Amino acid sequence: MKNKILVIIGARGIGDLIYHLPLLKSLYKTFGKKIYILSNKVNQAKEVFKNEIFYKKIIEFDNQRYGFLKTINNFFDFKKKINDLNPKYVFLTSNTKRLIIPTLLCNAKKKYIFGTGNFIINKDKSLNHLTLSERILKYTLNLKLSKKDNSFLLNRQNIKINSKSKKKKIFIVIDSHHDQNNWPIINFIKLIKKLFKKNKIYINFSPNKKYFLKYFPLEVKKSKNIEFTYKRKISEIINIIYSCNIVIGNETGPICLGSALKKKIHAIYTPLHTLPESKIINKKNKYYNTYRLKPDNIIQKILSSI
Repeated sequence: MKNKILVIIGARGIGDLIYHLPLLKSLYKTFGKKIYILSNKVNQAKEVFKNEIFYKKIIEFDNQRYGFLKTINNFFDFKKKINDLNPKYVFLTSNTKRLIIPTLLCNAKKKYIFGTGNFIINKDKSLNHLTLSERILKYTLNLKLSKKDNSFLLNRQNIKINSKSKKKKIFIVIDSHHDQNNWPIINFIKLIKKLFKKNKIYINFSPNKKYFLKYFPLEVKKSKNIEFTYKRKISEIINIIYSCNIVIGNETGPICLGSALKKKIHAIYTPLHTLPESKIINKKNKYYNTYRLKPDNIIQKILSSI
């Protein structure tokens, strides 16, 4: 394929992938061809974008920080991955030096490096105060693309409904990418105990946080209305969320997935460590600031709206 378009995503989070959707969709519609994505292997882009039509291929790369020699090896490996694809256009949305430099040195004819003004490229420091989602959307709008798509929504056409249960289905996210963002698990358990007898509850946390299970009372763990989803693939999580009526939890990846699937969202956040960034996806989401509201108040507000 001639004139290939390559988008490089260095961000680590699932939510960060959702924030790239307007850029990816706009490039696909403007150029009229499927794009290539070079993505940080941690963000699981192959799983998140499994049902999307805008890409030809997703290639993963290692964006971890290592010692000097390993970093040098990764530098040349990353540059080779770009050149092997032989793209004409390259779009990089990261301001990380270890990605910017090999992108600058690759063989692509046209390079668009978004950055945030910290190194070499973009001098517009007025964008530095914006969140990642706002910044990528701003850069996308500023590109001279003939067809722009500002939608953060995932393609729902090929998503399977996970459950035939007639009960209301609720997906609850008790974990996040950073532990300091987590609402204490004891609060989630209080909420779940008030919900699980009449509703189907899916409880989500990372596979490496399996020790969370010990905090749940036996009546919850043994209930047929409870499913712990830590063994599920992200593509399966997307199917489950799509089948649910409500998504509740820490402001993190699954909240962004729920927002991108147009679900009713109740997101809990700690402003010192995170912001209600997923609001850019769906302004109807409800947010609860843990600095302003006591746990019992948050629980009551959520229960009253279910």
